[in-house]
Amino acid sequence: MTDQTPSEAPKPEAGIQQLNLSYNLEQDRLLLRVGLSDDTELVLWLTCRITKQLWQLLNGETYLPTADSIQPDALPANAVEQFKQEAQATEVLKKMDFATKYQPRKGMRNEGALLATKLQLSGDNIRHLDVTCLEGIVVHMNLTPALVLALCNMLQLSVRESGWNIGAKVMPQPQINTEELADGVLDKDKVLH
Repeated sequence: MTDQTPSEAPKPEAGIQQLNLSYNLEQDRLLLRVGLSDDTELVLWLTCRITKQLWQLLNGETYLPTADSIQPDALPANAVEQFKQEAQATEVLKKMDFATKYQPRKGMRNEGALLATKLQLSGDNIRHLDVTCLEGIVVHMNLTPALVLALCNMLQLSVRESGWNIGAKVMPQPQINTEELADGVLDKDKVLH
């Protein structure tokens, strides 16, 4: 999952268990919290520039429906294929849990939040995101297709709150079943984010 270089010995890899992305009005930045399987968390500040770059790097493979994802001049076959891909992405999102509150971890992977300054994406089936931070630390994250989809969905929601223009014209959000939440009933097969 993640490790840091170069200022300290690498910490053992840990899997991503939970993500949280929120807008901080005072900082005018997004705060990305990554809950890890070793009960630690990684905290990164994302500026508007880095958020836009992250959206551009990741969104192309998610097929999230946006207000302008199907162009009016698209060929019918292309529009149908785009619609099928968006429907599939929407079904995957429905299986994820965006309602459960983020669970802070006992320890931190870093001392305080790191400010992301550069992103690099590589890999095919599992995407490898390298985040270079102001402090000279490089954070390596392995992102499964489900994590990429979840992160892009959270980017859309956070950008709506921030008012930034990163090229993500957000579709209206589906309603959460409040009865299910009140009863504490959540599908155990849902991925927690």
